[in-house]
Amino acid sequence: MRKIILSTAAILSLVLSSCESKKTENTEVVTNKSEVAEQPIVSESDIANNPESSTSSNTYVVLQDNGQQKTVNIDPNETVISANNLPVNAQNFVSKNFGNMEFVNAIKEVERNITTYNIQLKDGTKIEFTDNGDWKEVKNGLGKAIPIKFFPDNIQKYLQTKYPKIDAKSIEMDTKDKEIKVELLQNNIDLKFDLNGNFIKID
Repeated sequence: MRKIILSTAAILSLVLSSCESKKTENTEVVTNKSEVAEQPIVSESDIANNPESSTSSNTYVVLQDNGQQKTVNIDPNETVISANNLPVNAQNFVSKNFGNMEFVNAIKEVERNITTYNIQLKDGTKIEFTDNGDWKEVKNGLGKAIPIKFFPDNIQKYLQTKYPKIDAKSIEMDTKDKEIKVELLQNNIDLKFDLNGNFIKID
């Protein structure tokens, strides 16, 4: 009888030992799975692509007379601005005469305490404005015509009468000499008018 009891106890001990071993193994497996689940999953879509910016605070883009763009350095007296920072008169002038033409650049320049604004449009038009946004010079560097609807009335009438089939290439308001200079496109003739738009001479 005693042998039977001892044998039964031995068997129970082995069974309990085996169960404890399996429990430990299962705990280790669960622990390992938990550790794997906490590791981040990285895919190609998670890798940020951060190319270096091609725009520098010390440079800006201009459209050359050959139609190619070029990056140039900013002069100490120049500041690159957005179109919205132009004087209101300048913004209205561009909108009225050139519609929604895209800007290439807009520069504020201060020299000898005199402020001017220079812009360049994608069609090659270059415009210089005074500090209050009045046009000072309008020209096209790509050999295209500029609109004349903003010209003084007397100059418009003169051009329509004398050169009905000739386009204007540029116009400049020269307040120092009290003249308005107009360059024609097809024949390269330079015309001079007074500030009231009265014809003076062919230059």
